[in-house]
Amino acid sequence: MSRTQRFDWLSLIIGIFSVVVGVQILRNPVSGLISIMILLGAFSLVRGCYQLWLAAKIHQIMMRSRVGWLIFSGVIDIILGLVFLFNFPLGLTTLIYILAFWFIIDGVAELSLAPIYRRVGKSYHWLIIILAILSIVAGITLLFRPLIGGVLIVSLAAVYFFMAGILEIIEAF
Repeated sequence: MSRTQRFDWLSLIIGIFSVVVGVQILRNPVSGLISIMILLGAFSLVRGCYQLWLAAKIHQIMMRSRVGWLIFSGVIDIILGLVFLFNFPLGLTTLIYILAFWFIIDGVAELSLAPIYRRVGKSYHWLIIILAILSIVAGITLLFRPLIGGVLIVSLAAVYFFMAGILEIIEAF
């Protein structure tokens, strides 16, 4: 059985952008919150649009595929991007909770994609599962320990963006 393997430039670009966001967050911890708001807003809009595009492509190729979580995640990412970019007080007030739900939703979305990657012969589907579980654990931690989350928000956000970036770069191949 032969399969066509196509390089996904958009996934690579989103992955590199995500790693850059992680580095930027660590480089500017004092002004990190505002930097995080702007970078998260831009990242979230781009990623949300990409997830909607990817869901349409997967559905087009594999009619019986389950892309509901991916669509849901894409819509949530777009909404978050708009909040971060255009409503700073709301974004700052709810940043911990927004990130918690975002991490959980993205983790669930990536978990739902792992079987699809396994079916099309991508051998790294286990890495997707591990990174998705770490994303869910980070989200749950932020939900139930907001004070700790407030103290660690800069480093957790950076780690998340590194993980998401690595995942997107891997998915590009």
